Amino acid sequence: MRGPPRWGLRARLVVALVGVALLAADMATIYSNLQLNSHVTSAAVERLGRSATHFGEVAGVVYADNDGWSPDAVAELRHLAQMDGLAVALVAGGEAILTLPPSGPLEAGASRPAPVVAGGRTIGEVTVSLEDGRLLTSEELRLRHGLNRMHLIAGGVSAVVAFAVALYLALSLSRPLRKIRAGAEAMGAGRLDARVEVSGDDEVRAVARSLNRLAETLQHEEELRKESVADLAHELRTPVNGLLGRIEAAQDGVLADKAANLAAMHDEAVRLTRLLDDLSSLAEAERPGLLLSAEPVDLAALAERQATSFAGALRDKGIAFSSELEMTIVNGDPKRLEQIVANLLSNALRYTDAGGRVTLAVRRQGGQAVLEVADTGIGIPAADLPHVFTRFWRGEKSRSRATGGAGIGLAIVRELVRAHGGRVTVESVPGEGTVFRVLVPCTTGG
Repeated sequence: MRGPPRWGLRARLVVALVGVALLAADMATIYSNLQLNSHVTSAAVERLGRSATHFGEVAGVVYADNDGWSPDAVAELRHLAQMDGLAVALVAGGEAILTLPPSGPLEAGASRPAPVVAGGRTIGEVTVSLEDGRLLTSEELRLRHGLNRMHLIAGGVSAVVAFAVALYLALSLSRPLRKIRAGAEAMGAGRLDARVEVSGDDEVRAVARSLNRLAETLQHEEELRKESVADLAHELRTPVNGLLGRIEAAQDGVLADKAANLAAMHDEAVRLTRLLDDLSSLAEAERPGLLLSAEPVDLAALAERQATSFAGALRDKGIAFSSELEMTIVNGDPKRLEQIVANLLSNALRYTDAGGRVTLAVRRQGGQAVLEVADTGIGIPAADLPHVFTRFWRGEKSRSRATGGAGIGLAIVRELVRAHGGRVTVESVPGEGTVFRVLVPCTTGG
């Protein structure tokens, strides 16, 4: 059974903004109407109180002029009350002196008392109300009705304006969001070249720019993946084709020197094994929780062992080699640290020609251990520097293939350095050489 249809973002924005706007307009109208009615009522009460006070003063004067509550005095007060449209109850000495009841039922709070004072003493009390028993006069009633009508009109106009403004805002807000959604759906469908139009408020524009950057990153990763697959296929195809060719030649009896053929096949198998080992090393280096056996270790001692291991290969190629190693204690995995040194020295060996120089250095710099491998090799163009640690990436493909390698070694170095809480940098000038610098934290007191 299908549930009720879900509202889209635009519909929800419209309902929410319009609802809030209408609620605010209605609340403002109701509040102001109640306040104005309250003020009108308060003014009527004050007016009635003034009437009661005035009549009490007049009654005191009439009492004094007539030397008491004579029939003439009562008649005069009755006439004054009728002229002012008042209902009056005058009580003095426990007796009702004048009683003019209202013509209709007396509303709650529609009467006000006042003392009657003559000769400086209170001689009675008068209670005054309107002749019809109401609190408000006909003019005050008309004023209140007019104010209520004006409030209703203002509330209706406010509601219409609020609805229009809220509808405009909802559509304005949802339009760029719908574009972002369309762009995201296009990217999700595999169109990584799709981009979102940057429009709307600052926050929406920031979301659009972030989504475009994500699309650029995904597109770059996809292109890199395709290049990586092609490179990997090439690297695997070369030794495999070599093996197949020699096996077929041996099967056909073309090759007479079986020992040489087996040696060549062994070299191709070793090359293939080395490539698979590099791929395995990269996968391990990118795995979280890599450092399982971290311990205090002298980085200089590890570097010295690798220097001894590479010295022969460097010498055979005609490359001068020197090292400057200071004892520097770091907390790390010895095998992984040796792998960093080995990959950097291997890279220097591969890209330095005969007659060049390679230098290996380890030193302490503040709280950092610095491992540095410098060479006078072919160098790296400035445009290629940001990519040297990307797996399978290689500049100048033909030169790279001639020197061997699958472009994995430096990617492994970066991941291993990150696993040790450090960072690796590179500086290079084409034709002059390259310097790789690894910085990892020293142990306390190391």
